[in-house]
Amino acid sequence: MTTTEKETDEFSKQRSNKRRLQRRGFDLGVVHVEATNSNESDCSSSSFSSNSRSKWQQGSAILLHGLCKDQLNTYQYDISQSYKLYETLLAAEDDCDEVLANLPYVSRLESGFESLGSSVNEGDDQEIETVLFDAIKGGEVVAEDLWMKVSWLSFHDEDASLRFRFSFGVDLHEDVAADKNRQHYASLLTDAVFPESRLITKTETLNKNLCDILDSKNIRFVERIVYFNSPNGGAYLHHDRERGHAGVVFAQITGETFWLALPKKQLIQELTAFIQACHSTENWPNSLSKVAQKELLRLTTNSKMLSDELETFANSVLIHAMNETEEFVQHLIKNGHGKHLVPGDVLLLPQETDMDCCWHSVFCVGEESGQALSFAIRAGK
Repeated sequence: MTTTEKETDEFSKQRSNKRRLQRRGFDLGVVHVEATNSNESDCSSSSFSSNSRSKWQQGSAILLHGLCKDQLNTYQYDISQSYKLYETLLAAEDDCDEVLANLPYVSRLESGFESLGSSVNEGDDQEIETVLFDAIKGGEVVAEDLWMKVSWLSFHDEDASLRFRFSFGVDLHEDVAADKNRQHYASLLTDAVFPESRLITKTETLNKNLCDILDSKNIRFVERIVYFNSPNGGAYLHHDRERGHAGVVFAQITGETFWLALPKKQLIQELTAFIQACHSTENWPNSLSKVAQKELLRLTTNSKMLSDELETFANSVLIHAMNETEEFVQHLIKNGHGKHLVPGDVLLLPQETDMDCCWHSVFCVGEESGQALSFAIRAGK
């Protein structure tokens, strides 16, 4: 190989290692994805369980490289079918309820679920449709008011990301942790609509690792969500804490995502250090006005006040600074809080306690929409 060919090959490798972070109309710079995962441990090594248990207790995300990769081929038909469902809903060709009344869905559903039609919550602009079911066993109803809610992930016009969320009862009001029976049947409903869900539930290595990490003999996957993250889309920094749940497991099925993930106490430290540095150097992101700067300085003088404000998910200045400024996103990446996921990768996100809860943010970094699974973890019986 000539010197020129070597230089061209090296340039090609460097370029393929770069991903541009764009989300909801904001350009947040470039990430070198190869470097972000360099410190991850091998999930097959003997020291993995103890290391992961320590990371979990500290609220740190745990990346399991390629854990489900070997099983992807088994579900290729189901994955392709799910993408067709996603495209059909994007094109508004049919309602989701109508699609599920046809093959292959009707054959999966008819033995265990009775369709009750669909509804739309006019007060929720992100909702597309909620499809309703009762679970049937031996001709009797065994679980009522199960549903699959189809929603946009954001309000941005260029974000085609969709979310299929499975649960039951009155959304956001009912204590889902208290009704394990309906949680169980809502999980079975997910399997019926998206059989590739078994990439999480039937992967023995994942189940064993989670049992070891949580010191539990039994793991259940509940409150399930199937995502299609699209270019220019993804979730802002948030947590998924809910009573009775230990955390969340995320599995990348197709496409690529890039994550920022860190414990809440560390997010508070990073925000405080970043804002104080901006103040001392007088080098603020251009989009932060003097009023915004003053608000951020006020919040970062007291970690309790900042923690409380984070929990409101309502402070527009804080939301913008954390999620829509290149400088802060790159600050988190530089300090080692980035994760790059490709098909077959699994990410564990502890969510048990307030300050040791793993906050996370997602970017679609591929050129096409990618499918992923996100299930809550319940330990014990």
